[in-house]
Amino acid sequence: MTRPLFSGAFAETYETRIDRLVPGYRLAHELTLAHLGARLPDEARILVAGAGTGTEVLLYAAHRPGWRFVAVEPSPDMLAILKARVAEAGLGERVEIVTGTVEDADAGLRADAAIAHLVSHFIKGDVDKLAFFRAIAARLAPGAGLFHLDYLPERGRFDPGYRSWARLAGQTESEAATMEKRILGGWDAADAARLAGLLRAAGFDEPQPFFRALDYHGLASYRSPETE
Repeated sequence: MTRPLFSGAFAETYETRIDRLVPGYRLAHELTLAHLGARLPDEARILVAGAGTGTEVLLYAAHRPGWRFVAVEPSPDMLAILKARVAEAGLGERVEIVTGTVEDADAGLRADAAIAHLVSHFIKGDVDKLAFFRAIAARLAPGAGLFHLDYLPERGRFDPGYRSWARLAGQTESEAATMEKRILGGWDAADAARLAGLLRAAGFDEPQPFFRALDYHGLASYRSPETE
């Protein structure tokens, strides 16, 4: 799996900027937590792919004291922040941190759920995307859900509504233009049909939507029970 490493100032300012870059970012996390809370027992293990600076881990751990996490992150700078936040929150015994990609996590893991928010559109090409989803499926219990937030443009077109939202969110014209250029030139965003095909090939059922804000889609994809 290939993915750009978020480093330096980007990693340091990630938490302060992400709400102005991704519409509905916090709400997507809250809805993910709500769905997981309705489906998982009081004690569960969750795989977090692309854990970043720990937004999911800290939020979900605070609300569910019996949940444990396997947090996977390839960026050393993001990892440093993640580790510091986990330690500060006193979560060291509940969070296993894996440096690298999902393939580096224990192959014997059978997590009760997985989260992969804002990851797949950074992975270039269907071969690596499929490998990413297969690695997650292999570490999930049969029937377990993958909750993922992905940028899915309709018919490959950039939604002009993003420009208006960006200004409402506090971005300058320059920041909005830079983000648009990054999306159009640096991401490999699948459309809904392409993503669904990759998920099926990886051993998941048809993805089910639970959130949308402009072209950012929250999806729940369940590992097929017969997949081994």
